[in-house]
Amino acid sequence: MNANYTLPILLIDDDAMVREVLVEYLKGYGFTNIKSMQDPKSALSYINDQKNSIGLIISDWEMPGLNGLTLLKAVRNHPLRKNTSFIMITSQRSMERFKVTQAAQMKVSSYIIKPFRADILRKKIWDIMGWEDYVESA
Repeated sequence: MNANYTLPILLIDDDAMVREVLVEYLKGYGFTNIKSMQDPKSALSYINDQKNSIGLIISDWEMPGLNGLTLLKAVRNHPLRKNTSFIMITSQRSMERFKVTQAAQMKVSSYIIKPFRADILRKKIWDIMGWEDYVESA
């Protein structure tokens, strides 16, 4: 199956610069349907609104108010969203082994540790979506 560049992507990160970089990466891959949100509480409302189409969620772990794990739990417990692909992003300085275990228990689709290159995110997206038209650059 080839990539679906109209896939509705929800991006959640409280850091404006990180959001900007991730949106640029996603647009650079060819995606055209990206919803970027700063506030995890607003993102949770967006996720819970069944009118919103979401095919992939990319969320930071560490955010004020609600963290990425709380969002992941909400997605996995939502009857219409429980199978939505979810990529968790976090920094190297936090308790990674503990976080990876927690995220795996909640069936996170994939996990990325900052800092990372654009090609790492792209490969993760293609892998979890089951797309076959990704070619790694040399």
